[in-house]
Amino acid sequence: MSLNRKAFNKEKLIWLALIILCMLVVIFPIYVMFKYSISDRSSWITGGKYPVPWWPYKPTFEMYKYYLGDRRFWGNGLMSLQIALLTVAICMLIGAPAAYSLSRFKFSAKGVLVFLILSVRLFPDISSVIPVAYTFNLSFLYNLPPVVKIALAHSILGLPYVVYIAQGVFETIPVDLEEQAHIMGASKLYAFTRIVLPVALPGLAAGAIYVFLLSWNEFIFSYFLTATSSVSVIPLPVYLKSLFGAFSPNPVSVTTLSLLVSLPVIVFTFFVQKYMISGATAGAVK
Repeated sequence: MSLNRKAFNKEKLIWLALIILCMLVVIFPIYVMFKYSISDRSSWITGGKYPVPWWPYKPTFEMYKYYLGDRRFWGNGLMSLQIALLTVAICMLIGAPAAYSLSRFKFSAKGVLVFLILSVRLFPDISSVIPVAYTFNLSFLYNLPPVVKIALAHSILGLPYVVYIAQGVFETIPVDLEEQAHIMGASKLYAFTRIVLPVALPGLAAGAIYVFLLSWNEFIFSYFLTATSSVSVIPLPVYLKSLFGAFSPNPVSVTTLSLLVSLPVIVFTFFVQKYMISGATAGAVK
């Protein structure tokens, strides 16, 4: 009995140590960024006379006040947010029905079709951006609002991931649920929207988070699609590139911007996460 208790305690200690290690891996970079973002000048310019302190001598939020009071930062950040949300909407509206069709219907050359959809991501962005930018800048698509143009371009990158993730999710949902709905008189559209989609919400939410993150961070497509336009508001990654190209960035400025641009992703993840929990059994009880 005592041997079993010792083994159990040893196992618990190992798990506890692994959990603490994981927390350190996640939290330590955030701590370093936050520490530098509130550092005064003497805390990060030491000249080699003394080591960089673990906490600033005189913490200050001056850099936060500067960027939060910058209208360009807010305008460009709002544009990136609109692009990311529109990209998620486009990818979900097209990708979810496409993935459902691929998971439920059997037809010839299905594997080839899936490969062609996923093959978009086989090419590096720097090579695929040239035909995309050429199409958007030298056709009727040029007159579209910049937010719509960039969101459509980002959808090219995000759609394969949504189809791949959603297809796997739909394949795990029993067909019996839909058959029971059909027996009770439900149409295919009703069964898809009211029975299948709620059950698939956790997987779709994971895909939405990934697409939002992809669009929020994307630089190459955003840069090429706005390089030839005269708009004053540009996506946040392009704005940050122009900002850091104008002067030599210091760690306080870089870490402050890193934390500020991370906030929308964190908020979106927490917002969508509730659907990952509530959708697990919602459709099964309808």
